[in-house]
Amino acid sequence: MTTVERTLRPIVVLLYINVGISVLLTVLTFVFKSSVLDYQVQHMVEAGKVAPGREAATRGVLEGTLWIRPLSILVVSVVYVRFVARLKLGLRRTYYRLLAVAIIGAGALAYLIVISQFPVWYRVIQGVQGLVLLSLLPILATKNIRNHFAPEPEAMKIWDDA
Repeated sequence: MTTVERTLRPIVVLLYINVGISVLLTVLTFVFKSSVLDYQVQHMVEAGKVAPGREAATRGVLEGTLWIRPLSILVVSVVYVRFVARLKLGLRRTYYRLLAVAIIGAGALAYLIVISQFPVWYRVIQGVQGLVLLSLLPILATKNIRNHFAPEPEAMKIWDDA
């Protein structure tokens, strides 16, 4: 294993752990689909967001939104595989994208935990996923990682153009 591979390994592992958690949450969502939908409808009724007699229609809408999760997992998985492939190149924009994924992803998960009406187990798994994303930040801040993604000095660019 080269030094670059050793340096980048924690990032790769965390990205794949995050995808794994997403896949697990998707599988659990569909295994426990009825109980998740019951929970959501019950909480919407209790909050007064569903008119009496509209529970079945609300359940149908919520069931349709459950399909968004597998599609988003597919997109995230493709993005993560691309990140892993581009990590060795040491491109600065890959570094910035990783920072954005960690910060925005953790923020989005925190937002979903607060506003969504999912069972506690669902929110706990989302919280773990957010912590995995946040754990990327200290790794991305290490000197070895920053050096790997450091921009090329101007002097080196002159020689490359010749």
